[in-house]
Amino acid sequence: LRFDSGDDRVAVITGAGGDFTAGIDVSNPPRNPYWAPNLGISTDKPVIAAIEGWCIGAGMMLLQQVDLAISSRDAKFRYPEAKLGLSRGLAAGIATKVPYKVAMEILLLGRVHGPESFLRAGFINEIVDSADTLSIAQAWAAEIAAADLDVVRYIKRGILDLVPRGPGEESAHTQWVADQLPGNIRLSGGEISVDTLRAV
Repeated sequence: LRFDSGDDRVAVITGAGGDFTAGIDVSNPPRNPYWAPNLGISTDKPVIAAIEGWCIGAGMMLLQQVDLAISSRDAKFRYPEAKLGLSRGLAAGIATKVPYKVAMEILLLGRVHGPESFLRAGFINEIVDSADTLSIAQAWAAEIAAADLDVVRYIKRGILDLVPRGPGEESAHTQWVADQLPGNIRLSGGEISVDTLRAV
């Protein structure tokens, strides 16, 4: 919310400690369903991922929602839901981002993938040296920020309307829209704080 309504034109999401994210704690999953851009909260401002190290589970869901992705050569990707025996239905949305058989391989086998196969599938945009991942993502962000903001937002809105969502994504987005109705906000006892909407 703060990003969408603020002056920043582009967001760059990255991890800490050498990894993009190890996913959620499956023994204590987050209760907030609106933790990724465009999953619940729609933004027509571009979001770029700078990925180093591991990108697992919820990190892959986050990767599905960003507009551009720069990956380090040593990044490792994995969607382990089938092997863990749990799913919230969001993983199916990957089939709206990559070819069907690639999506099925990623989801059903749950193997670790390097960035090369994701580049070929169009899931990431570029592979770079680890030391350059964030700086290149920031350079892309600066280049987009220098463009016409109204046109950038218009392009993204058009693409969001065109690209289908998976059933879990559609459900989360529909619930988000309903949660913004004034009567529903009053019923829940107040406005949703920005802190509860931060990505994990």
